[in-house]
Amino acid sequence: MYIIIVGGGGVGYELARNLSEKNQDVVVIEKNEVKARRFKEALDVMVIEDNGASAAILEKAGIKTADMLVAVTQSDEVNVIACMLAKQYDVPITVCRIRNQEYVGDSSVLTPKQMGIDVVINPERLAAMEISKMIHFPEASEIDYYNKGKVMLLGVTVGPEAEITDVPLRKLPLNTDAIIVGISDPEGGFIVPGGDDVIRPGNKIYLLGSSKTLKDISSLLHHKKKKISQVTIMGGGMIGFELARFLEGSKQQFDIKLIEKDEERCDFLCRDLKRTLVLQGDATEIAMLKEEETQKADVVVAVTGDDRSNIVVALLARQFEVNKIICEVMRPHYVPVYSTLGIDSVINPRILASSQILRLVRREDVVSFSLLQDEKAEVVEIVLPENARATNKAISEAKFPRGMLIGSIVRKGEVIIPGGNTVLLPDDHLVIFAVPKVSTSLDRFFAPVNGKENKKYIRNKLINSDEG
Repeated sequence: MYIIIVGGGGVGYELARNLSEKNQDVVVIEKNEVKARRFKEALDVMVIEDNGASAAILEKAGIKTADMLVAVTQSDEVNVIACMLAKQYDVPITVCRIRNQEYVGDSSVLTPKQMGIDVVINPERLAAMEISKMIHFPEASEIDYYNKGKVMLLGVTVGPEAEITDVPLRKLPLNTDAIIVGISDPEGGFIVPGGDDVIRPGNKIYLLGSSKTLKDISSLLHHKKKKISQVTIMGGGMIGFELARFLEGSKQQFDIKLIEKDEERCDFLCRDLKRTLVLQGDATEIAMLKEEETQKADVVVAVTGDDRSNIVVALLARQFEVNKIICEVMRPHYVPVYSTLGIDSVINPRILASSQILRLVRREDVVSFSLLQDEKAEVVEIVLPENARATNKAISEAKFPRGMLIGSIVRKGEVIIPGGNTVLLPDDHLVIFAVPKVSTSLDRFFAPVNGKENKKYIRNKLINSDEG
């Protein structure tokens, strides 16, 4: 596909990096000289240093032959104009980053479609949704759902008392509704395991299986079942605000406290939040945290918008012996710092946004696509075409490369955890777990034979995406 990205900030960079690694043709338009130079020096993409809301510049970028335009600048207005212009050039898919809900909410005068937008993304809202999942399922550090919620992926850190440690995986007491698809160690190593691999205490494991089964894994991992009632949010930016709204709207009743430094922002939060106690103060000051009895919180969420401030908040929360700490991380190179602190629940809004967009770049039969927060693996949900290479073959005969694993099959509404003798049938919903170096070979096994991409195909993909 030929893809134009307008905006060279964090989301644009993560997306361009992922797309270029998957051999997509990418052009980035960024008017800031420093940001533009970063792309030129680090990535194999074409860079135009100019304004992406200009028809002349879009023509220079090749808008007439583009398959997709992604507008992710810091300005909603620039993003909307870029998408409106792209539709005038008959670009099949336009993706627009919009923060201000007035543009896309119920009170909006124009619909996204009328503004030339096919897909709206809001990285901060996505991050808040992910954090909300973690609060509702505190045993897990990562959670995702597939096949309309029938299949669940959980990332969980294994404690020293867990009965699954130091035992070959093939001997584990997992039932037929779940499988371990990935193991990450504290030093940064990662494998898609085989039957002879062993889990060690401190490893982070990824389980994939029936949602009904995985909702109660505490006994297997020797985790105490955690009941969450008091949530303290450090930072009242977009993520903190959206998270408080999600928790206020939850069926489960939470006592929510939000600490924000800026007085004007606090006034806004007080007006728009109904059941959240909003406090003005510095979340990195220990006196403030003592005064607000942070030690009584079941969960502390650090979303100040600054990685270093979030690390300080996490350290202080550790001192107060808070059981569950969730941190926003903007720069991936800070992730090892959280691992050193023993904090495995981190959220990167840029990676979440990239995952949402990358799904549209995949083939028509791809239903969903996810990146793990540390980007060590990808999870792809596909509907198996009738004439793919792997169709009507047993998994053991398909000769999938090491690092690729079919974690689950949904067939006629039933979740199947496959074995080597399981035969893959047309229209099976497969959830595939793969490390990045082998994910590029997915098409070799699961793409329709002689499948072709064109603008009509891409439009059909967008329609199917909306229906899903």
